[in-house]
Amino acid sequence: MKSISVQGPKVRIRLTTLGLMCAATLISLVLFRLRTLLSGSIDYAFLVWNLFLAWIPLGLAYAISTYTGRRRSPLMFSLPAIMLLWLIFFPNAPYLLTDFQHLGIPRSGVPLWFDTLLLIWFAWTGLLIGLVSLFLMHGFVRREFGRLVGWFFVTGVGFLTGLGIYIGRFLRWNSWDLFLDPLVRMSDFMYYASHPSMRSIMFIGAFSAFFLFSYISLYTFGYLVQEQILEEMK
Repeated sequence: MKSISVQGPKVRIRLTTLGLMCAATLISLVLFRLRTLLSGSIDYAFLVWNLFLAWIPLGLAYAISTYTGRRRSPLMFSLPAIMLLWLIFFPNAPYLLTDFQHLGIPRSGVPLWFDTLLLIWFAWTGLLIGLVSLFLMHGFVRREFGRLVGWFFVTGVGFLTGLGIYIGRFLRWNSWDLFLDPLVRMSDFMYYASHPSMRSIMFIGAFSAFFLFSYISLYTFGYLVQEQILEEMK
């Protein structure tokens, strides 16, 4: 009975979180549509595509989080492939934070404050989706391999996220390039890894630290919510 009473609030929290992400996505799309009507152009259409890509790892993370550890589960044999896909597509979610650089390009027909709000909504939605996606994956790794491995996983993903966003923003690679031309991309990556620039070191370090700090903050807030739920159940 106690497990059932605990599962109820957990389901409500997950549904509420999903609802918030859907609402943020809808508001972002409405603002983009409004911008196209005001300007008569499809500037910032890339935001819509980037936001679509951000939802892919969330769907993969949710599928993995449903794995119960049963040997006959359909997910058992596909888990490594799904986790690899998740890792490849995951940087697309927080990548939206780097789109603020487009504010430096003069655009007519729409005030700067509107474009700023548009980018804030898309960036926040992408960051929220990314944090929730990592939270689901963290829970799975912690459940299967232990608390310490779980935090090593989070730290590694944080660094790879900064690396992936740098590759996407400055080297202009896409996630699917790893499938279309893996040998060439691997060769290019080894070259850049052996010849790092100060820009790459600073960007990857700063962004990874920011993303990890954001995740730890979300994780801490989650514990506060959990404590409040337990208090209400007493």
